[in-house]
Amino acid sequence: MSSAPGGETGRGRTCGECRACCVVLGFEARPDEAPFAKPAGEPCPHLCAAGCSIYAGRPPVCRRFRCAWLQEPTLPRSMRPDRCGVMFAMNDNILGSGYAVFAYELRSGAADRLRVAQVIRRVAAQAPVILIRADGRREVFTADPAVADRLHLDQR
Repeated sequence: MSSAPGGETGRGRTCGECRACCVVLGFEARPDEAPFAKPAGEPCPHLCAAGCSIYAGRPPVCRRFRCAWLQEPTLPRSMRPDRCGVMFAMNDNILGSGYAVFAYELRSGAADRLRVAQVIRRVAAQAPVILIRADGRREVFTADPAVADRLHLDQR
């Protein structure tokens, strides 16, 4: 959901120079929308130096997406994805019911930095956190014993 610098996204926060979602995430339009698909890990074809070259007419799937930094006003400016190196996004819980927080590491080791690691631990006390490392490895942090047991059993 990138924009030209200063593009509004709601609640007073803007994407600014961040372009994380335009590269890291995969997007696909809903069946009732104009076709649009972008594979995960590849820059969007509409991404340019100023942000999104079609921002005013960007696909609905891009309009809908809001990373956690845009949604959660209590996160400090330093936690904007391009600054901290990790993009947090809430989505359906692939490990069970409810939701999970996905943490996409943009740069190797960014999730291990103190402030980011603290956020991961704090969030994991409330909902599963699925960390997707820059090298593709996945780690799960959870306080839910049922999910932890299921993960432990799946690794045997």
